[in-house]
Amino acid sequence: MATTKATFPKALAGGAQATRCLTLIIALAVTAATGWSAEPNAHANSENKLIGTWKMVSIGITTVKHVTPTQFMWASYDNNGKVTRAAGGPYTLKGEVYEETPEYGLSNDFEVLKGKPQTFKWKVEGNKWYHHGTLSNGITIEEVWERVENK
Repeated sequence: MATTKATFPKALAGGAQATRCLTLIIALAVTAATGWSAEPNAHANSENKLIGTWKMVSIGITTVKHVTPTQFMWASYDNNGKVTRAAGGPYTLKGEVYEETPEYGLSNDFEVLKGKPQTFKWKVEGNKWYHHGTLSNGITIEEVWERVENK
């Protein structure tokens, strides 16, 4: 009787990594859709101009950001739709200060930002969201997002 040596670990190594990545993407999407936290929030009202879906227009990297009453989540992806970077977690609004705290993410530098508040000044004019600030790792950013309208 012939025997076959199972090589599943080697054969599935790439598949396992893809499965983990897909699982993270699904978790990010579910988290963004459900708002993660059941706690009432001061900015969880109809006056919150940030709730919705946004597309970054200030740089050439395709990035979308979903904002719920309690959570944010953004993802950058390439021309093939492959997510290259992502992050999400809770945020707060206090006047002109928008502060997000990444709790989950996918990128080479995510661990540097994880769990640390990222504070920005923000304003919405028409369908554009402008925000700027210095990340906890010292990088200064200026972003312009455009609201994604329902078609």
